[in-house]
Amino acid sequence: MITDTIYEHLKDIQSQKVKPLISKATLIEPSETLSSVIGKLTKNNAYDAFYLNGKTTLSTNVRTLLNAKSITTMKVDPFLYPIPFVTPNNSIQKAANIIAHYRIREVPVVQKNKIVGVVTAKKILKLLSKKDNKWIKANLIYTQNPIIVSSDESLSSARKIMTSKKLDHLPVMNKGQVKQVLTSSHLLDSIIPQEKQGRKSMGSRTIHKLESRIGNIGSTRIPQCTPNDDLNKIIKLMQKTDTTCCLVNLWDNLQGIITLRDILGLLASKIETPIPLYIVGLPEDQKNVSLISKKFMNTLKRLQKVYSEIQEARVSIKQQRTGGKKEGKYEVSIMIITPHHAPMIYNSVGFDLSEVLEELSQKLLKTLSKRAKQRSKTSIRKIGLPEF
Repeated sequence: MITDTIYEHLKDIQSQKVKPLISKATLIEPSETLSSVIGKLTKNNAYDAFYLNGKTTLSTNVRTLLNAKSITTMKVDPFLYPIPFVTPNNSIQKAANIIAHYRIREVPVVQKNKIVGVVTAKKILKLLSKKDNKWIKANLIYTQNPIIVSSDESLSSARKIMTSKKLDHLPVMNKGQVKQVLTSSHLLDSIIPQEKQGRKSMGSRTIHKLESRIGNIGSTRIPQCTPNDDLNKIIKLMQKTDTTCCLVNLWDNLQGIITLRDILGLLASKIETPIPLYIVGLPEDQKNVSLISKKFMNTLKRLQKVYSEIQEARVSIKQQRTGGKKEGKYEVSIMIITPHHAPMIYNSVGFDLSEVLEELSQKLLKTLSKRAKQRSKTSIRKIGLPEF
């Protein structure tokens, strides 16, 4: 299958150590105000900021800070949450998986109980650009049917979508066409009160701006491609415009969007099973992760016994967080690929990852049982599934 071919093609990058990619990190203290943290992020042209609390790395980012009610007076502490780190000798694949799961753009690098830098998604992207990826097309990696907002909608509405859906890019429709893309950075910048105003008036200015329409806020320099354009061209366009996304159009109609996360998903972890299984974003801090992976592998084996035409399974795990909450819901998507049908995609959301996988397994069970019966094969229900 094509995913297996891509995995082998990028294997040399996956196994490389992150040490050569380390760059300066944006470090903060929990006692700092949000305006101070935002100032550091702006100065360093960064998306994520970090603090080392003992042996735990804490982080916040531009999208998380959009949840703040008062940027000028609130401390950043409530908006910090733990994330895994890498060491200089860890693999690029490990860094890419952390970026994909936590929806961040930088992974902290820790050595001798100190944050010595970060590995950024853009640095990994630069490595990918050196490969011959002309056979990897946009239609293999783009996110279809992205959420679109109107230029007449309010900034408050856009903020609600970004924080609830965990999105950093919203294409903006104006007079029937997508004219620009509103990013979380644009939105945060638009609601930051001007320092020259007094503290009391700054608060009222923020509320006023959130009620304002999106208008022309956002970037009009977003690169565009077609579903048949290759990965090398897409990366080159994103690097040339220094952007974090690319719009996918066909005959002036928006088909989808490609973000850094979509591209880094190509470096997904592969689990060796009779059916190729790829997992993007499996959290390292989740209890019994190896057990969850093993049981899902067993599920696939049992499914294949009665539906032998399963060629590949791909699992994407994202964790949703609101504000500075340490825990959040898991959003899991499973794609099953067979030769005679369109890919089967199943989605579920929940706080317990094992329960979410159990629910998705039952959906697989129901659908493939019907197809198996149509082919006069043994019902999957007679074989049974492992309990998560």
